[in-house]
Parts: sequence; C-alpha cells; structure tokens
Amino acid sequence: MSENDIIIYILLSLVIMLLFAFAVIWFLNQTQKKLITSKISEQELLLKFRKELLLNTVRTEENERNRISKELHDDVTSQLSIINLNIHLLKQKVTDNEDMFKIIDHIETSLKQSTERTRTISHELMPLMLKKFGLHHAVQELEDSVNITEIFHLDITNDHIIQINDDFKLLHIYRIIQELINNAIKYSKAKNVHISFEEKQDLNIKMTYTDDGVGFNSKKIKRGLGLSNMNARITLLDGTVKIDSILGSGTTITFIFPNHD
Repeated sequence: MSENDIIIYILLSLVIMLLFAFAVIWFLNQTQKKLITSKISEQELLLKFRKELLLNTVRTEENERNRISKELHDDVTSQLSIINLNIHLLKQKVTDNEDMFKIIDHIETSLKQSTERTRTISHELMPLMLKKFGLHHAVQELEDSVNITEIFHLDITNDHIIQINDDFKLLHIYRIIQELINNAIKYSKAKNVHISFEEKQDLNIKMTYTDDGVGFNSKKIKRGLGLSNMNARITLLDGTVKIDSILGSGTTITFIFPNHD
C-alpha cells in the first residue's frame, strides 16, 4: 500500500468517525429534546389538571354557598318573619301585663335582629346585588356597608371599566374584594382603604389595593386561608398578584388579570 493510499485511508477513517460522532450527538440531542418536550407536556397537563381541580373545588364551594343562601333567604327568613308577626299579635293581647309585655318586647327585638343578621349572612354568601345588577352596584353596596360602620373609609373607583361578562369570573373579583376588606378590618388598623381599577394597554385590568395601616413584613407573610383564597381566585382569572408591605407603612396589593372573557 502506497503512502497516498494510507493517507486516503486515514482521511476516510476520520471522516467516518466524525460522521459517526455527529450522528451520536444528533441522536442524543433529539432524544434530549423529546425528553424535554415530554416533561413540558407532563407539566402542562399537571398544571391543567390542578387548575381544573381548583375550578371544580371553587365552583362546588360557590354552589354550596348559593344553596345555603337560598335556604336562609327563602326559608329561615320567612319563618322568622312569621314568628315575628305572631309575637306582634301576642304583644297586642297582653297590654295589661307590663312584665309580660317587656318580655315579649325583648323577644321581638331579638327576633328582628336575628332576621336582619340572617339576611346579611345570606347576602354575604351569595350577593343578590351582583346577580341582579352586576359588579359595579354590588361593589358600591359593599363600599356603603363598610363606610356605615366607620371602621375605616373605603373608596372603590373605576370598577365600571371591567368588560368581563362571565358571572363566575365576576364573582371571583367580588370575592377577592371581600377578602381584602375582611383582612383590612381584622389586621390593618387602617383609617383609609382604596381599591382602584385601571385598564392597561395589553387589555388587562390592574386592580390595586392600598391602605395606610400598620403593614407587615411581606417576606414573612403566612399563607393563611384568606390569602390562599385570593391566590386561587386570581389563578382562575388567569392573573397574577403582587404584595408589597412594610411594617408601619401600609400595604399595597396589585392584581393583574385579563379584561375579557
């Protein structure tokens, strides 16, 4: 074998080895891509399953609230009203007995308070204003009911810009606002609470909660039931939430979610 033949043989061997190496690299690369694609698909399916599970859980919870609300409003409140009417009739019969009159009067007052409380709980479980007149009027009613108590001054603005028509999504927004107010009442010690809505250029809504309360360390926040509920509902709205709070400097919570169905 000549020297040229040896050189050609070596070059061919190198080319074959390089081709084989490239083939191995290509095969490993394709296998890795398939594995990554498979993992991404599994993660997407898992996220979809979790979201479906969360949606069904929340829907079941809201259906149960609706059922209890109807029972309280249609049955319990009606029964209490009938009892109240009978007590009123009885009260007219015992005008000559002052002690008995005072007892019946006390029962009548307690019964009226129980009836009003039952109606309030019924509306909290499933706000009739939201179902009948929409989010804007329901939020306005919520604002008025808080301001009557004078715990703090609540101001909710620009909620009318929301273009969502899905009743279930609107209920999520209302529940988030409810939870924000409940947390403010329990923990904030604020004098002023403001919730505003702003439409962004990317067709998203930015809902911002601010208060001038005591604040907290947002890095050490505990994921309690209230915050978990808000996170669950903003997830179902395909949105995000960001919490900023400093001890002694109030709290700001920002929600961003699509302004469409």
